[in-house]
Order: sequence, then structure tokens, then C-alpha cells
Amino acid sequence: MVRARAAPHFSAFDAVIAMLAMALALGLAVSSFVPRLDTRLVAPGLDLVLDTVTMTVAFAVAALGWVQYRQQAEPLALFRAAAFLVLGIANGLGVVLVATGLDVRAGMSLSAPGQAPIYVLTLARAAAAGLLIWGGIASLRDRHPSRPAIVVLGAVTGALIMVAAVEIWAGSLPALVSTGDPGSLPASTLIGAATQVLVSGLFLWAAALSRRLYRRDRSAGHLFLAVGLVFGAFAQAQAVIDPATYKGLVTAGDALRLAFDVSLLIGILVEEGATLAGLRDANRDLERARGLDVQRAALEERAHLSRELHDGLAQNLWLAKLKAGRLAAVPDLGMEADALVEELGKAIDAGLAEAQQAVAALRVVGEPAGPLWDVIEQYVDDFADRFGLRAEVDCPTGRSGLAPRAEAELLRIAQEALNNVRRHADATVVRVHAAVRDGRLELLVGDNGRGFDPGTVDGGSFGLASMRERTALLGGELRIDSRPQDGTRIRVVVPLTEAAMSGAGSSWS
Repeated sequence: MVRARAAPHFSAFDAVIAMLAMALALGLAVSSFVPRLDTRLVAPGLDLVLDTVTMTVAFAVAALGWVQYRQQAEPLALFRAAAFLVLGIANGLGVVLVATGLDVRAGMSLSAPGQAPIYVLTLARAAAAGLLIWGGIASLRDRHPSRPAIVVLGAVTGALIMVAAVEIWAGSLPALVSTGDPGSLPASTLIGAATQVLVSGLFLWAAALSRRLYRRDRSAGHLFLAVGLVFGAFAQAQAVIDPATYKGLVTAGDALRLAFDVSLLIGILVEEGATLAGLRDANRDLERARGLDVQRAALEERAHLSRELHDGLAQNLWLAKLKAGRLAAVPDLGMEADALVEELGKAIDAGLAEAQQAVAALRVVGEPAGPLWDVIEQYVDDFADRFGLRAEVDCPTGRSGLAPRAEAELLRIAQEALNNVRRHADATVVRVHAAVRDGRLELLVGDNGRGFDPGTVDGGSFGLASMRERTALLGGELRIDSRPQDGTRIRVVVPLTEAAMSGAGSSWS
């Protein structure tokens, strides 16, 4: 049975690479076949600047590649660091020779060009391409070097040995460039051209591996590496026409090599930025997870306390109430004893009410288990049934528009307001209204009780202080409207963002 082969997937990235390659190929063809177009320029100052920039960028890419490998343990990052160390050493050697005046003796002068400089740079680029190919294959196969430091030190040692060997045996090596007539610019020999084409092919191979890694991981670093390697490949092809190795000679290949280095530098910086952003997101997720763990532990502890109150204190109070009832049934206690038994019964009833209220509060004191308005309505209904009040509740439907923790704070404010109604108001009706309007959430808790003068208790009431503190945490405002014999109205106003209001809405009835 013959299996049909799937058509290769051609992405936008492939289109960009293809267009870049076609543009560079067109430029190479024009520079090769248009006699009047000379892409070479004798400019010693510009040549030194380009060499210095290229050397600096190469060392920067190497350092960033090593840091990236230490962070992510990706094999390609390790081999990229080694490859650009080799390139940095080769480029730096030329800069040092020019700076120390030894360039003529080393064969880098246009007046007496030698073979050693072209050999050093060509072999360094071939070694760098080979290291990038090795790293690409290792990353695709997920094979990690057992001793990463050996890879880097080995590359540096190999580069230094190669430079020394070339300097020693340059005279016996095949010529890669021919100088022609005195004063003419160097040109590639047949062997030199073949060597440059071979190195160009190595760069394209490394670019293909980076493309595969990008398609697998969608990493910006692989994308920029592939683009840079295309620049590097055409820089080597340009060296067939213009071997730009000697002091003062600037060609299109120099610009392409600079583009190669800069592409890699940008790619690493973009990838590092994405990695840092990912780390920040991961840290935020960890903080949220840690907060959830803390909240879960707090909820479990509150549930435990609720059970302890219900099964311990509340049951003991019920037992005390039964004992007090039996005591009240004993004949001939006397008027004073009867009065004490009645007071004892009232105190036990108050303690039971406090315990029941504490149990109910502990059960909902965490983040609401359901929609906030449903939880508030249920709590108010339970509160009214437990303490014999008539409740009027008017809350919106849907989401409140607040974050879960903010909903919990608002729920606690409502609980504290209702507790104050029970303890101090001597009311028969409690009203709880909520609404969202004009970008604000408003909660009103009112009663028909005896009221009070807010100025007389503002600084000493723990309940009011707690409500004010919670409202401040929400960035809102707490307003108290109360007069003696005219009930109390506590209004909480919390601002909402437009995005937070999307699921909330209601109006006052």
C-alpha cells in the first residue's frame, strides 16, 4: 500500500524567509553581473568601526546565550554561546592587530595581503556554523551535554589553536585569495570560492534546523536565529566576490555579517523579555495559588470553629437552659429566686443567640460560595427568622461586579450592620437594599429601631470602626444616618470599573 505524503505546511514565517532569501540572492546577482556596480569600499575608519561593533555584538550574543542556557537548559543556547565566542575571538583578533599596528606583519594590509587572515575568518565561521548545527540537532532530539562548560571551553581552545596553526602554516596552505597585480583588490580563487560556498551551505543548514525548532516551540529566539543565519549564508556567498578580510576594505558582506549578529542579539533580547514576562505571570499565578491555599486553610479552620461552637458552647448553653427550666419548676423558690432564674434564662437565651449568630457568620465569613446577592438574601432571611424580625431584601441579580475578596468584605460589612441591629436597635423591621448605578455599588442596611446619635459613639464602637476599615479597603465610603427614635441607615458606596459592571445591574425599588 502506498501512503500519500502530506503536503508541507508553508507558514508566514516561511514566506518571510523565502522573500529575504530572494532579495539577498537578487542583490548578490546584481553585484556579480553588473560591471559598474562596485560593492567594495576602501575606508579604514569605517572598517575598524564595523569590526569593533561586530566583535562586541558577537561577545554579547555569546554571553546572553550562556545566561539563557543556564536559565532554560536548552542545548542550542549553549552551542550558540560557543559559536559566537569563536566568532568574537576571530573578529577581535583583527581589531587587536590593527590597534597594535601588527596588521601588516599578519598579512591584513591591502598592500601586502596574506592568506592567514582569510583562513582564520573562514575557518571560524565554518566552526560557528558547525556548532549551531550541532546545537540545533541536539535541541530537536532533546539531548543535553553532560558537561556544558567543556563545550564552551573546547570551542575557545579550538579557536585559539586554529589561529596559531594558521599563522604557523599559512605559507603552505592552498591560496583562498589571489592578489593579482600590485594595488589591485584581492579576489577569491577557485578553492576559496568553493570553501565560501561550503560555509554558506552550513549556515543554511543551521537556518533550516532553527526553522524546525521555531515551528516546534514558537520561540522568538529561533525565529531571529533563522533570519540571522540566512544573512550569514549570503555574507559567505558575497565573500566569493568580495573577500572582505583586509584592513580598510568594506564590502556588502560586512553589512550582511553585522545584520547576522544584530539579528541574533535582538532575538535573544526578545526571547529574554518573553521569558521574564512568563516568569512574572508564573509568579502572579503562584501568589494567587498561595492566597487560595491560605484562604482554603482559613475556611477549614472557620468551619472547625463553627462546629466547635455548635457542638460545644451552644450545646452547653442548651443544657444550662434546660437546667434553669428545671430550677424554675421547683416549688417554693421565693420571689427573689424566681427573679434570678428569670434573669438567668434571659442571659442564657442571649448567649444562645450570640452562639447561633457566630456559627452562621463563620459559615459564610469566607469568600461567598455563590452569587453575592443570593448569599446576602439567605443570610438576611436566616437572621430575621432567628431573631423574630421582619426582613425586606431588595438585591440585584447576576454578578456583583466585585472581585471575590471584595465581595467577602462587603458581606462582612452587611453582617456587622445586622449584628448592630440585633444588639442595639430594638427594631422589628430590617431592610437591606443593594444596587449598581453610575459606576458605583451601593448597599443600604436600615432598621426602624430606636436610633442613636452617631457623634456620641463614633469613636468607641468596634462594630462601626470595623465597617469603616473594611469600606476603606474597598476604596469606598461609609455613611451613617441615624437619629434617636428614628431608626438607623448604614449606606456603603463602592466604586466599580466599567469592566467590572458588565455582569451587575439593578435599581432601587
